Amino acid sequence: MAKRLLLVALLVVAVGVTALSQGEQMVCTYAQMANDFFLTFDKGAREAVEALGNTYIAATDERSPDKFLAQMSSYASAGVKMIFGYSPTIESVIEASRLVNRERVWYANILEIADWWTPLDAGEYYGQFIGPDAYVDGYLGGIEMGKLLNGEGKTCVLLGFPGSKAGNDRARGYKAAILDNYPGIEIIAEEYGDFIRDKGYSITQDWIVQFGNEIDGIFGANTSMSVGSAVACEEANLDHHVYQVTTDANKSNMGDLQDGSLDVVFTIYGFWMSGRQAVTVYDLAHGWRPTVPETMMSTMQAPITPANVDWFVETFCGDEPYAFDWTQMSRVLHPDDWDPQGLLTPIYPERFTNWIYLDKPRGYEVPVEYAEAMESGAYDRIRELYIDHFTAAWVVPPPESYPYNYVFTANNLGDTLKADIVRRTEGDVLVLETIDVPYNFELGASGEEN
Repeated sequence: MAKRLLLVALLVVAVGVTALSQGEQMVCTYAQMANDFFLTFDKGAREAVEALGNTYIAATDERSPDKFLAQMSSYASAGVKMIFGYSPTIESVIEASRLVNRERVWYANILEIADWWTPLDAGEYYGQFIGPDAYVDGYLGGIEMGKLLNGEGKTCVLLGFPGSKAGNDRARGYKAAILDNYPGIEIIAEEYGDFIRDKGYSITQDWIVQFGNEIDGIFGANTSMSVGSAVACEEANLDHHVYQVTTDANKSNMGDLQDGSLDVVFTIYGFWMSGRQAVTVYDLAHGWRPTVPETMMSTMQAPITPANVDWFVETFCGDEPYAFDWTQMSRVLHPDDWDPQGLLTPIYPERFTNWIYLDKPRGYEVPVEYAEAMESGAYDRIRELYIDHFTAAWVVPPPESYPYNYVFTANNLGDTLKADIVRRTEGDVLVLETIDVPYNFELGASGEEN
């Protein structure tokens, strides 16, 4: 392994030296350019870095922790002081956070965070984690399925792959919503589809052989599987439409919403998250320091349906630059009038849905600063601060798409889990509402009841 790391590191340094000859450099890490999510992730990151007047470097790792860490080490050795992005595994986050603190490189990451490992565990240079809450995503997906079925019917669940936090938590949330709200809906089957279109297709084919016209809806832990599932249902010529509710809206599957193959797709705004974290590491490198609640934050999601898909395509799926004012996100460049241009809510680690069903490692305690910030009211103040500064109504689905004119984040700051929902109303007014999202502790990793 050490030899492999060294070889990758040497290659990266050779490539990186040329790039590092152009002013202040910022490195974005992510898996690959082979799908729409990472294409738009790269686009948002690049636009933000260039808006800040800096040089953008994309470091793709093909989901290899060795390559991910070797590249970070090499760029740090070459003088880079700002790294942000997506990591290939949750375990590699720990090694990355240790590396950046050792090398004094500012770091902010997206989507993946290790179990029971906070930025305060790592040190000052791991400044912030942000990501959408998968459990709340699945819960609201269950609510939408219930509405589509008018509270009656039979559904199946396409899980991701064993061990996937996002896939498993989306399934938990979905099942909790059905169990809590729709006694007339039965979940008759679930299976791991590994986030792959072909597996979603083949699994659905098997379900159709087994259940046929009994299937009324299928919930997918990501859109690739759901697209395959929709094709299988169409080919089977069932006597009714099988509703497809899923997540991870990408440019390539907007047509599936427009033609009715998919019914609800939740978007996680990956392009905004990557650009926002570019701004975060810029601010860290230029003197801004997050408060304790700001070290972990839940990010906005939105339901995309036939009612607002045309808006989403026109706003976020074109070739022209995004309309974000990236520099106005900066706390350094705009200390008074900064606007995150998206909804964020601080995450309290002790009630984080990624971790709440997992035992803490033996001897581990969450840094006391988090409890002190909660007791002092800092969490509530930061939540309100970010809501007050979020004024970019254009990122929220328009009022004519009601009831789908909203974005949401998870809110675990009280004794119960909630969703903070911001709706866009006439005149581009943003209105906040909060709803309960009961957490069902009895649901296992695959969403099955224990």
